[in-house]
Amino acid sequence: MPLAEQALVGLRLRGQQVQAAVAVFADEARRRSSAGLGAVDSRALLTVLQDLPVDLPVPQSSLGAHALRTLHTAPPGVVEWGEQGVVVRRLAPAARVELVLVHGPRGISPRAWDAAVRDASQFAPFCARGVVVSHPAPEREPRTDMDLLLLKARFYGVGVALHEPTGSLRWLLEPAPYRPERHSAAQWLFHEQAWRQLGPDRS
Repeated sequence: MPLAEQALVGLRLRGQQVQAAVAVFADEARRRSSAGLGAVDSRALLTVLQDLPVDLPVPQSSLGAHALRTLHTAPPGVVEWGEQGVVVRRLAPAARVELVLVHGPRGISPRAWDAAVRDASQFAPFCARGVVVSHPAPEREPRTDMDLLLLKARFYGVGVALHEPTGSLRWLLEPAPYRPERHSAAQWLFHEQAWRQLGPDRS
């Protein structure tokens, strides 16, 4: 199955240079742009915000002192303070990373396959993930090597894509669907870090 390479963007996430498929939420992107607000990458602030409903007033009296202090550090466009002693969360995610691919300039060589699968596995809490392998030369790379890679990748839920000589990508093994057990500030922070690299004016 072909993989739409044009839908991928280069990002640096969790210390690695990767390609990623990212969904952008246009309404929130435009709202942030109008407010002059880019990415919000304070984990402490996101931790407080994720417990507040979007666009609904919350009495300040229902929040603890730490939460209120943290919200007061938020840049414009994140929350609004009402005259009736309420606070309204305006911030919502502007983007979501849906897939991360780990690979070299022409894909991962057989010698680096194990390490690449481990590198891709660290993205399991955040999105679907895969590795891109170089086009095999049958006389130098026995089929059993590829079979072992596919077996290990399947175990970890990591997809395997082949970098064709034409430059296109094709799935040999599709990644396991991403099904988060819960939503956390760490996940939101991951997507904000991607949004920071895409640019606050993208819509």
